[in-house]
Amino acid sequence: MRAHYRFKFGIEFSQFPPRPKLETNNIRGTIFLLHGYAGDKNFMLGWGLALAQAGYRTVLVDLRGHGHSTGDRIYFGGIERTDLTQCVDSLVQRRACDGRVAVLGISYGAVLALQWAAIDPRLESVVAISPYSDAGTAVKAFLKFKAPLMPGWMQRKMAGTIVSDLTARWPDLTTETAVRGITRPILFVRGERDKLCSKAFLSNLRSAAPHGSEAMVVQNANHLDAGLCVNQLEGPVTNWFRLHLNR
Repeated sequence: MRAHYRFKFGIEFSQFPPRPKLETNNIRGTIFLLHGYAGDKNFMLGWGLALAQAGYRTVLVDLRGHGHSTGDRIYFGGIERTDLTQCVDSLVQRRACDGRVAVLGISYGAVLALQWAAIDPRLESVVAISPYSDAGTAVKAFLKFKAPLMPGWMQRKMAGTIVSDLTARWPDLTTETAVRGITRPILFVRGERDKLCSKAFLSNLRSAAPHGSEAMVVQNANHLDAGLCVNQLEGPVTNWFRLHLNR
């Protein structure tokens, strides 16, 4: 029996302060922005504005099963990483980018970013904010957050069913496996109070990542907060892309 669950997170965005007009048409590169589970491309508007102002073409994506995209199921990267590869193919065909791209993702989007980078050599740089370890861990965390009265045994059974279905088709969907398949340096970010992306887990990812990868912590932030701290992360992230995304 297959089960599909979608949850809604209510996050209220404060109004973004006005930014000065970009005075150059020299695009530094193309950066894809991937939202978290149950979100949509609107969650990434803050990052889109910040990186566009820094001179990058930004592509805000509604991931499969989210926003205005088609599908009512998600595959934790099994199909989505191919979706994203095809998205770049389409932009290249339209001459909207030169095929050399980077990606920034948050939570579910961070995991997809890493899985995508592991199979597509055009990804020159990855910023992964609050990645989790695997689909089972994510499902149990989502159920605990959105269905706290559900018995623990039922949560574990649901997570196990989903993971069994996924791993039967795609045995390589763990985040650490993806990281080990990436050859470009990765910037990892976690919130100080993030239990889903723990300090120990991020340390393991950093150890598995290519030489030159770095990690940073957002003080007092939990799993949902860290990716929304655009003002705090804008400088380090922009500098990272300037260093690693070359035209």
